[in-house]
Amino acid sequence: MRSNADRIKHISLIEELVDLFLEQGFKINGADGVEGYFPPIELHNDGYGDQEDKMPDIYAYDSHSRRYIIGEAKTGQKDFESEHSLTQYSVYCDQINPITGTQAVIYFIVPANRVTEFTSILTRYLHPELIGNIVVVQSQRWTD
Repeated sequence: MRSNADRIKHISLIEELVDLFLEQGFKINGADGVEGYFPPIELHNDGYGDQEDKMPDIYAYDSHSRRYIIGEAKTGQKDFESEHSLTQYSVYCDQINPITGTQAVIYFIVPANRVTEFTSILTRYLHPELIGNIVVVQSQRWTD
């Protein structure tokens, strides 16, 4: 369970990622906890980790590349390697646009001084061919 300070940080990271998505021209279909947006849809889990479907922090679409865009904020407060997070990584990397057959792009935003640590964790847990569809964003608002 997150502390109040951690919840505030998490929402702030989501809002920062929403701003980035809007700058990129993505259509945001849902953003968890952000005013003006509905919660994102849950994404189907095909048998990874805790076996539960996962709702990303942001669910968007890039009409230019015709790819779904998944956004997830990680505070670095014991949420990089939890069972829930490890399942999220696999579920999100498994999302394919059924019309185009293209894999979703996953954006993770983390505090600035935690980027190297987070990237190391992703490369340890995910297959190398999946890393090309992941973008790790360094927060401009949070260092830790």
